[in-house]
Amino acid sequence: MNFVEEVTKDIVPNTFTAFAEQIESDPKGTLQHVEGVLKSLYVRYGNDWTGRGIVGDSTQEAAIAGLEAVRVECLTRIENGKKQ
Repeated sequence: MNFVEEVTKDIVPNTFTAFAEQIESDPKGTLQHVEGVLKSLYVRYGNDWTGRGIVGDSTQEAAIAGLEAVRVECLTRIENGKKQ
């Protein structure tokens, strides 16, 4: 397994796990928080004029992927709550 795969394998599920309780108790609030963090990360990802390198890029991409998974779970719970 290469470095990028290892970083992704570690960060993505750990990010989701870190937000699990918040998703359960307050999906709307968690969604707002995560979307704010994602906005910041996407801006930071685009501002790479000095070059982060493979380590920085991989870590940031994995954090974004983990937070996008949290975002999707929040949206799913919110939508399912409306249907019930």
